[in-house]
Amino acid sequence: MQLMPDTAKAMQVNDLYDPRENIFGGSRYLKRLSDLFGGDLDLILASYNAGPDRVLATRTIPDIRKTRKYVKTVRLYYRRYKKHY
Repeated sequence: MQLMPDTAKAMQVNDLYDPRENIFGGSRYLKRLSDLFGGDLDLILASYNAGPDRVLATRTIPDIRKTRKYVKTVRLYYRRYKKHY
């Protein structure tokens, strides 16, 4: 997971370089985003990438090229690997 310092602190991650702390903190953050956006995967991914405030403002994926590409790429991997489980 890649957590910004303020987000890491809010998710009780003290050492960003500790894999265990990082994974648990990132999981807590994704859970929080999931609750915030009612499980809408596209909005969860967009808010993880661009920040929840930007997504909350419109309840859509922000018109940011990097964010749109991120959502598309993660969705692609999700579909690809979901077949195997």
